[in-house]
Amino acid sequence: MLRRFFVPVALLAATVGHAGECPWMANSRLDAAFPDRAPWTLMAGGRGRCKFVSDESKPASTISLTQMVEASPKEAEEYVKTVGAGMAETYAVKAIGGIGKAGVAVRERSAADSRMLTLIGHQKNVVVMTQMSFFGGVDAAQQAKALELTQATFTADTGGGLQMPSP
Repeated sequence: MLRRFFVPVALLAATVGHAGECPWMANSRLDAAFPDRAPWTLMAGGRGRCKFVSDESKPASTISLTQMVEASPKEAEEYVKTVGAGMAETYAVKAIGGIGKAGVAVRERSAADSRMLTLIGHQKNVVVMTQMSFFGGVDAAQQAKALELTQATFTADTGGGLQMPSP
């Protein structure tokens, strides 16, 4: 089941050039959340996932938002637990409120000002994963803004959510 985590990450890593606006998360929302890196541009995305890149005149930063629909709330929670446990082998994984009882924040173990932050959580049968890589690190205020974007993605109409094939 953990391999399902790597599929969306691979999809998010592929870019098709600057595609304009995400159909369910406006670039302006990221501009407001992270103005020091604005303007944000959509790199790739659509149904269930969008990846953004910061202003090209500044050191590169990225944010990816992914929404997946599981068959049941229990399956959504189990998926989040499985991904969190799998990432705990390599990263620092901490429980985080506001994104389901199994929700976690994942950071690199080696640095307090880690470039990378992943939030993964669930509400009902919806799983949302927010992945950030910020030049200079992701601080507590930026994590709080990422949490707000994650919460908004739970209820966004992403076109049905990214539905992964069954293994």
